[in-house]
Amino acid sequence: MNAQVMQTPQLSTGRLLLLGASSVILCISFIMAVFAPFPLALATILYGRVKGYLIGVAGLIISFLFALMVYRDLTLFGFYVGVFIFGLGIAEIVLRGVSPIKGMVTFGLSFILLVAAGFGFTLKSYNLTPSEFIIQQIEKSSDKIAEQKKAIEQSTDKEAVQVLQLLDRPDLLAKEMVDSFPSYFFMGVFIMLWFNMFLVLKSRRLLLSGNDYPHDERNLLNFKVPFGFVVLLVAGLVLAVWGNDLGIGSFSSLETVGMTIIKCLGIFYFFQGFGVLSDLLNFLGIMGFFRTLIVMIIILMANYLIAVAGLFDNWFDFRKYFVKRKTED
Repeated sequence: MNAQVMQTPQLSTGRLLLLGASSVILCISFIMAVFAPFPLALATILYGRVKGYLIGVAGLIISFLFALMVYRDLTLFGFYVGVFIFGLGIAEIVLRGVSPIKGMVTFGLSFILLVAAGFGFTLKSYNLTPSEFIIQQIEKSSDKIAEQKKAIEQSTDKEAVQVLQLLDRPDLLAKEMVDSFPSYFFMGVFIMLWFNMFLVLKSRRLLLSGNDYPHDERNLLNFKVPFGFVVLLVAGLVLAVWGNDLGIGSFSSLETVGMTIIKCLGIFYFFQGFGVLSDLLNFLGIMGFFRTLIVMIIILMANYLIAVAGLFDNWFDFRKYFVKRKTED
């Protein structure tokens, strides 16, 4: 089936609106919000830039009105702005025929640097440190935090006590966020980019199967971290384990720096390990629902093992063993 065949009746206005609505609904759902850029990117690829951009702008307007009227808070709108940027960014990478890995890394790092620069400019304009800014925002949200505390107090979760202690100490909460947010933000950006890029490339290959494209989702499954980054990972491990003992002067957060390095590099080794896992499942002939179930369980419960497999793949090249066994059979 080629693009010309799909234009009528498959590529209808109704389907375009459905893709746009899906993006907003996924964003509102929070749980599935990580996949919100996918429908927007797919709409841009299938229907062209003009219609894709317009449906994205419509999503911005709807999310703004919904956030203002229902939540009376623009956090949802702010997140959809990110979804809009990611969706169109992924679409441009695909439409321009850029290598998915190169495009993802370049776009992701550029986005992170722009956000960091914007946040730094905001702090400088208000003459605040990151901790002071967070404490200020916590104080503004005191009513919502009080409601959350009531809900947590009724919880039987063992971690509820620790959460309550943090909520009662804005300074500790601010420190925890300053230490952990950069790495989680970095990982979140690339997780969203990788999974949405994968879905877009696979959907294009299936929907527009009559056309030849230089790249598809299999390029992402062959993701490989340059071997030289192992040195940086080792440095991160050293700082994470002995960082407090190596504290220099007033800078005593080397342990946090080490953990940040490990997490940021770990997400790329996770992508490499995920490709190895995919090839292993292909070798074992595991397909369909059972394959999806296995992948979801491993991602949720053993994601660190996938990252470790990706790391050791630099030395052992696990895929060659799969090929050898196939040849022997």
